[in-house]
Amino acid sequence: MEQLHKIFKLCGSPSEEYWKKSKLPHATVFKPQQPYKRVVSQTFKDIPSSALSLLEVLLAVEPEDRGTASLALQHEVIISSI
Repeated sequence: MEQLHKIFKLCGSPSEEYWKKSKLPHATVFKPQQPYKRVVSQTFKDIPSSALSLLEVLLAVEPEDRGTASLALQHEVIISSI
């Protein structure tokens, strides 16, 4: 529960729509008492912008917004380090 709380503090709380359409029984038990705003870009402000854009996509809370491993492998940060 504590780890999930830390994720929400960094990545923001899922939307109300997310909780409504969740198929997990008792999913609202994990809903934070207060909504959190996303602070990924502020937390990692010192990393290169191209790396930050990849991190933003990979750390999306909403599954439909989250990047895939294939997307990550095609990202300019990964390609430039190969």
